[in-house]
Amino acid sequence: MWTPIIGRNAGALWKILNAKGGHNLSALKKQAKLDDKHFYLAIGWLAREDKIKFTQNKQQIIISLK
Repeated sequence: MWTPIIGRNAGALWKILNAKGGHNLSALKKQAKLDDKHFYLAIGWLAREDKIKFTQNKQQIIISLK
């Protein structure tokens, strides 16, 4: 039941990152228009598939494609 939703949201995040480059967590969540639960499930999906990387920029975490 959840897998198609998480996969669709992960695809949406991937498309945003592919088109616009790295984002901090709040900017990416706002751009994707996802609530916390759906956003973090999609991030986890992409991380598990080794599609994204995380970098620290001062106090922010930046997510970008590998």
